Order: sequence, then C-alpha cells, then structure tokens
Amino acid sequence: MFRYIIVIGDSRNASDVISIKGVRQRLQSSPVAWQSAVDRPGLYAAHVANQNSADSALLLCDQRGVIFGRVYGSPECSDADQPKPLRSITQRHSEDIVQSMGRSLISGYWGYYVAALHFPEKSGALVLRSPASPLACFHVRVGTLNIFFSYLEDYIALNLTALTVNWDSITAQVVGGDYLTHETAINEINSLECGESIECTNGGCIKRVYWDPRHFLQDKSLNSLSEATRTTRDTVDYCVNALSLEHERILVNLSGGLDSSIVLSALARVPHQPMLTAVNYYSRGCGDERPYARRMADSVDCRLVEWARNDRLDLRCFCDCNLTVRPVLNFSAPDVEARNTVLARELRATAIFDGELGDNVFGRNPSPGVLLECIRRNGFGRLFLSVAVDYAMMTKQSFWRTLALTRRERKSSSQCGDFLALRKLQSQYGVEGMRSLMLASADAEQHHSNMADRFLHPWLKQVRELAPDSHKLLFGLVAVTSTSYHSPFTRPDDPPQVSPLISQPVAEIALRIPGYLHCKSAQDRAVARAAFADALPTEILNRGLGKGGPDLWAKDVVENNSKFLRDFLLDGLLVRRGLVDRSKLETALSPRIAKSTAIVGDIFAKLYIEAWVRNIQRLKVPRELPAPL
Repeated sequence: MFRYIIVIGDSRNASDVISIKGVRQRLQSSPVAWQSAVDRPGLYAAHVANQNSADSALLLCDQRGVIFGRVYGSPECSDADQPKPLRSITQRHSEDIVQSMGRSLISGYWGYYVAALHFPEKSGALVLRSPASPLACFHVRVGTLNIFFSYLEDYIALNLTALTVNWDSITAQVVGGDYLTHETAINEINSLECGESIECTNGGCIKRVYWDPRHFLQDKSLNSLSEATRTTRDTVDYCVNALSLEHERILVNLSGGLDSSIVLSALARVPHQPMLTAVNYYSRGCGDERPYARRMADSVDCRLVEWARNDRLDLRCFCDCNLTVRPVLNFSAPDVEARNTVLARELRATAIFDGELGDNVFGRNPSPGVLLECIRRNGFGRLFLSVAVDYAMMTKQSFWRTLALTRRERKSSSQCGDFLALRKLQSQYGVEGMRSLMLASADAEQHHSNMADRFLHPWLKQVRELAPDSHKLLFGLVAVTSTSYHSPFTRPDDPPQVSPLISQPVAEIALRIPGYLHCKSAQDRAVARAAFADALPTEILNRGLGKGGPDLWAKDVVENNSKFLRDFLLDGLLVRRGLVDRSKLETALSPRIAKSTAIVGDIFAKLYIEAWVRNIQRLKVPRELPAPL
C-alpha cells in the first residue's frame, strides 16, 4: 500500500501556515519514516517509501507539485516491450500538467496515482485521482485546512479531529443497497473518486470530473469481434507487462477460472521473465478447482501451491482488523490474505497478482440488456436475430423466451435509467424473496428507500439508456476502486496486491466493446476466449457458465463459529439500533436451519459491519482540536 498525506492551506493565512507546519512536525516526529516531497507555502506533501512497491513520489519541475504512485505513458506512446514507469517529468511535461490542471495526465498517461499541483498565484492547490485506480484518496476538511490521505490510520495518528460513524451510509450497506460513493461511513471523511479533481483555494473547494466511464459507453467503436479480440489481447498483455516489470518474483492467485488464467499466461510471456509461483485455495464441493489450476500451471511450467481453505477459521479476527473508511466486505480475505503474505515472503515475491475484475471486464454471464443494446444500435434485423439465437443457446432457453426478456428489459430501462443494487436483487428474487435472504430490518429498508439516491454512485446514474448490460462492469469498477486497496487483513508493508485488469487502458477497451459480442457463437466471454485462444489450455477455454466458489467452506466457517456469532451479533450495535432484524438473525444462526449461500454471505457482511462500527467507536477523541496547531 502506498501511503501519502497532502495538506493544503492558504499561504496568505498565518493560521494555515502555522497549522501546516504543525502537521509536518507531527509526521517528522512519528515512528513512521515519512519523507517530504513538496514543502511550499500552502502545500505540504509527504509519503512513506515501500521497498516492495514500484510506487514513488514523482516531482514536477520548480516544486509545482508531485505525483504519488506509479505513472506510465499511454499505450499508444510507449514501448510495448518495455513500458517502464516514469522516473522523472521533463520541464515541458510539468508545464503541460500544471497548465491543464492535471488533464494532460489523464489523456497522456495511465497508472495508479494521486497528483497534487500547486498554484501559488491562486494561493491554492489541486488534488487529482487517476482513472480506474485502486490507489485511494480520502479528504478531510479541518478548519480551513484540506487534508488528503490514502491510509486511515495515518490520519488518525495526526490526532486532529474526532471521527464519528455515518449511520446513513451504514444503513445503506446493511440493507444491501448502493453505498460506494463520495460519502464514506465516517462523517468527517469524503472520498475523491477515480478521474476526479478537487481544487482548494481560500474561497473553498471545487470538484471537477476529468474521466467518466459513461463517455466510453457512448463510443462502442470496437464493434467487430476481430478488432475487439486483437485490442483486448494487446491491451491486457501491455498492462500485465507494465505492472510486472519491477518484480523479479511474483505470486499469482490462480483459481482455475478464465480470468486468473489469462493473467498467469500473460505473466509467462512478458520479456523480463519473472519467477512465477501460483497458489490455489480449494474447499469441498464446487470449491475444488485444482484440476483446472494444475492444467493451467503445467501449461506455463509454473510451480503450483495448493492449500485447503481453513474451515476452522476463528472469526474473532474481525475484532482486531485494520481500520478503513468504511466496512470492506471481502468474503475470503480473513483466510486467504494472511497466508498469501506469508507465502510471498517465503518465496521472496514482491507482488501478488490476481485476475480481479475479470468477470466484469470480459462480460461474464451477459444479461438481456445485450439484446436491447443490439436493437438500439443496429435495429431489429439480421444481427439482432443472430445475437438472440446465440443468447438463447448460451442461456439454454427458447428463442421466444429470449424475445420476451428483451421486451421486459426495454420496459424496465424506460421506467428507470439508473442501475440500482436493490432493484437488481428484486428482479432476481422478487421483493419478498429478497427480504427472506437478507437480515436487514424493515425499518432499515424503509429508511434506505428514503435516501437511496444519495448513495448512488454518479457512474450508475442514467446509464441504462447508454448500455443496458454495462451494470456489472461499472459496478465492478466502483467496487474494486473503492475497497480493494484497503483490506482489513493486510498491513501497509505487505507485498502489494496487483490486479492488472483494474487499469485505465483495460477499462477503456472493455467499455468500448458492445455487450452482445461477449456471447458470440453462444459462448460466454467470447471476446476473451478468442483473444487468448492460443495461450490457454483447451480445458480452461472450454469451461462453461459454471464456476466453483467457496460456498460450502463459508457455511462450515459460520457453523464452526456459531457461538461467537450469536454472542457478537445478537446483542450488537446493529441489532440495538434496529438495523438488523434480531429474530431473522437468531433464526439464521440456528444450527437447525439449512443456510442458503445468500444468508451465509449476509452473515459475513453483518460481521464485517458490526466489527467495523465497534472499532471506530473505540477510537479516542482528541483532547484538543488544534486550530491552529
């Protein structure tokens, strides 16, 4: 994890100058090895170097700013064989970045970065977060100061303000609704979303959107299978090469599915040839995908480590996990991540790669929205009939049923153009069926319905008219760029988790591919299969819609922790505040009840949320709120 802190104030305000100096002194006197990057009147920026990471502080000329993280030239302007991260910025490019207020970074570069630009003539500064990047950027306003950071515990250590729970955000998360937006689950902290900037001056803060994925949905220019296939292959290979270039030894999470196999195959082909080791976690039932993982590892001559999932996992570990700005719901993280870290260190691997977001990028399980998109773009003609036949064969339903689904999708999207998480669940299970699978109370559900728009991410608004099947891709981008960087179960100095499919070049290509291409020839993820047909074993390429998961493992873990879960949750804060229905929860935790996958997942989610709330409320309140420091 790359850690940074940016402090912005008015250089003409004596109080701000003193306060910034106080923050600098606190960082320099802390046990953490903070390194100053920019120290100008009105702007101070510092970071923590991590020897396991290629991230760095890239200074602009004349101390006009700094770019934290890693930056690459755009694929069109870079050497595809050696796409090295930038180590310096020329005078001309520094001037372009400053004069464009950071826009030239979006158009000419990509990476995982946060930039801070200084504008002394305005007595202000600007902070920009890169598109499709897991590197977080959180914002707190303390008096007239603006503070930005990536790691919550670094801000807490400054001891500047009390932090309080945003119960509205928690309610949205408890009921299973949308909650990942600018608000976090802490009232005092907001999130800067990918592709956004905030300009801070003595007159206040102005937020601007530089990059919006909905723009690429309007494009959809990769409308032939051959072009989509070639561009997908080239872009994925380029990003894997770029992100792996700094690592001589790499650990790869290999589930045995298509996405992680694509990443492993791309790593096996990079010119610098890092030493690769794959790890597969398996459990009983459909969670055992070792035959596929073995076949993939053998095909690239890669060592495979096989570990059984720990069904005796002690869920009390949630009580002592890292602090984050909102509860991070990661099903298998408490079992997998700590063991991955130990294994990576044993192997001297400096990064852990995975295929995160692959299902979303490659269009897994397309919805009837692809049929509606085809009609809107091409009319009700031969192409639509071909797509409808492919979709019917792929989903094993009749052609007439497929036409009926298209009509239903058209009616639904005309009634509401937003993508709403709860509406998606209702359409899948029905209103009563959805409620039976969720532990939220009726009062929490009603409260959420009165504020649902408040927690809907901007990317999900009025997008069904643009691309009716784009929900999984957009929601996936929101989720992984909002949560994956901040795992509750890894430490900042652990080997970094690298997800090459979460990158600006790959995201922009995926957004430009019409959804109906993903079911070409009645194949799920048809573009990805065609793009990597020569690089994957036949067994991987021919895998159908079914995919294994740790469902039975999760049930075993819940049953083995039933006493702790009952003690921890039944009289917990969520029940006491009326957000969780106690009778539902008691029934769900009863040993006599056969638990569905949905119920087990919701128990895990409520455990994450309950533990998070308790940990935040245990924080000490600063004795004094320094103004100035």
